Amino acid sequence: MKIEQIKADSASERVVKQLLANMEAGALKTGDRLPTQEKLGEMFGVGRSSIREATNALAIMGYLEITQGRGTFIKSTNPSNTLDKSPLKNFAQNADLFNLIEIREVLETYVVEKASQIADEEHLLQLKKVVMKLEESQHDVAKFIAVDLEFHIALALAAKNREISEIIRQIHATVNNRVPVAFNTSRPDKVYKAVDTIKKVYEYVVSGQGKQAVRCMRNHLGTTKEALMKEIQSRMD
Repeated sequence: MKIEQIKADSASERVVKQLLANMEAGALKTGDRLPTQEKLGEMFGVGRSSIREATNALAIMGYLEITQGRGTFIKSTNPSNTLDKSPLKNFAQNADLFNLIEIREVLETYVVEKASQIADEEHLLQLKKVVMKLEESQHDVAKFIAVDLEFHIALALAAKNREISEIIRQIHATVNNRVPVAFNTSRPDKVYKAVDTIKKVYEYVVSGQGKQAVRCMRNHLGTTKEALMKEIQSRMD
């Protein structure tokens, strides 16, 4: 595996780029186990926090699988292949990121209000289980973002709209593959705020208060939206 020591500024993003380059070159293959965070830090010349942020980002993007007690493995060198069968693939991958984010907000606010009106006991129970998983995942960024998506999918299903759930899934996957969200959303205060707003969304859905649920959903999406907008804009400058 080819490694070049890198500067501390934007260290996590540079680690991501080097690991992706090694995957593209074939030096890292699906199933390969990465060295420990401590060893990777020594190889790249950066701190463990930068390595952790980088591996979390790659896990969110679908490249890595982080298994507690076993290590970090290459899950796929081209995770977009898992989306090949989706009829929405070409649309989402070719769409403007700003527009995708706006589309997601429109869909999310629609389903949360609809779910508050028609969600049955089975779907409400599923939402409750996901909220509990979110609370347990607050200290694991990759796991948190995966469970966060699970909550949004569960909401769409509670609104009895499987098609919207697939659109939301596709948009989420596309955005996270094109912009590493973890770099902007991994701060503990942002994760805690996200969990808190999700809990409020759930409570409003259960009590049938659709308008309040919509307001909380916009608040929840706002943190990620702001971070994504800044990241996208920085890439355009």
